[in-house]
Amino acid sequence: MLQAADLPRHWQKPLLGLVLATLACILAFWETWESIVSTWSRSETFTHGFLVAPISLWLIWSRKHQYKDLQPSASLSGFLVMAGCGFLWLSADLIHALVVQQWAVVGILICSYWIILGNRVTLAMLFPILFLFLMVPFGEDFVPFLMEYTATFVVAMLRLTGISVYREGLHFTLTSGNWSVIDACSGIRYLIASITLGLVYAYLNFNSYKKRAIFILASILTPILANGLRAYMIVMIGHLSDMKLATGVDHIIYGWLFFGFVMLLLFYIGSFWQDPAPAVSVPAARADSTTETIIYPHFWPLLPAMLVCFAIWPAAAAWITAQQAVQAEIPDQLTQLPVSQWQPASAPNWGWEPQFKGVVTETRHYLSNGNTVAGFYAANFNNGSQGGELVNSLNVLIPQDHAIWRMVQTVRTPINWPDNRAAGVDESLLRSKQRDLLVLRWYRIGTENTANTYRAKWLQLLKRLSGDTSPELLIVLFAETQHGETKQVRDDLQKLAQACCG
Repeated sequence: MLQAADLPRHWQKPLLGLVLATLACILAFWETWESIVSTWSRSETFTHGFLVAPISLWLIWSRKHQYKDLQPSASLSGFLVMAGCGFLWLSADLIHALVVQQWAVVGILICSYWIILGNRVTLAMLFPILFLFLMVPFGEDFVPFLMEYTATFVVAMLRLTGISVYREGLHFTLTSGNWSVIDACSGIRYLIASITLGLVYAYLNFNSYKKRAIFILASILTPILANGLRAYMIVMIGHLSDMKLATGVDHIIYGWLFFGFVMLLLFYIGSFWQDPAPAVSVPAARADSTTETIIYPHFWPLLPAMLVCFAIWPAAAAWITAQQAVQAEIPDQLTQLPVSQWQPASAPNWGWEPQFKGVVTETRHYLSNGNTVAGFYAANFNNGSQGGELVNSLNVLIPQDHAIWRMVQTVRTPINWPDNRAAGVDESLLRSKQRDLLVLRWYRIGTENTANTYRAKWLQLLKRLSGDTSPELLIVLFAETQHGETKQVRDDLQKLAQACCG
């Protein structure tokens, strides 16, 4: 075993540099690192983040004899990639894209290791170093797709089993009772855990890149399929037991037991193709000189250069933010209604109106064209603190567990705006026991309309980098519709959208 006293002299400065670079990166980007750790602490989905750095160190330590004779040297090419990560962090900070900021800051940290260790050593340690990207608490964007897949899979399996089932969005009804797919049923926890374990298993047990790629792909696909089977079995247990079993916390226990079995089975199958441990080799000459100037001669100038690269991006973000502030008001075009063919109307008693957190200024009107009574809502989030941004996954029309309303469906509907630009809006159907509401929802960034969250963020970034301070709005149109009859209301709402925001 390699003892501290046996640490080669040519590794002493690089290891000191790695520690200093880590501390400097954490201090320079403190808020971003704090957001990462905060997410680990409050969300069970990302608790594994606490283990990522220790696992990375353990992977390096487990093959220390392959690395001790490698001689680290400065790599200037790492500065170029670090600059790209820094600009990405700056862009994400300006538009409050937290996950992108977190990816970028981990990229900056990894680039600092690359700069200190050099190309050859970094390439030799590539997997343990890149493994640090798993510290980023990502995956929530996949939850809606996984929930939709789970609901579709369960309903399909139930029908194959011969059980009658009626589905509305993520809710479905059997003769024995009602079920719904919630966030916890998406399987995102199983997927992230499987990817993390699968990466480590593939690195330790396979030398072939082809085998590693196949096993990692299996680690992604297996939990997705397994989660569908898990949900189906839970529903079947509840159905066959007349809703006495698997309807409470016990179905979570069943789920984790099933996931553990699936992972053990995956690892067992993978063991049949396991490769022998790689032989210890000496890929680079060991530093024999004891002359201090020869062992890492550029070490001390390298550190302040990296510190400057760390500090410049938070300083630039603070300066740009201080130079501008997005207008907090709602434009007169949207407040001085009515518009052509639409007149003011009394507020109907529908039992629902748009409500969002973090709104700075908002306006709402009710209008009628003689056929349809429509609600108009516009919200300005201004620059938005974290959690109160314009584009935020928390800005939903109704919470999933709402006691009265259900989200039956959401589709992207195209609209041809008067400026000849075709941009879609999100069309949702909300349903209660009394009525259905058809809802159109989109973003208006400056003078452009879009429902695409990524394009909205891109438009925000272009505006802020250019110094444009025009308002950034979330707009919602809604109207009551007869059950299953939405064409006339859809046409009226689209015409109102074109009149208001064209």
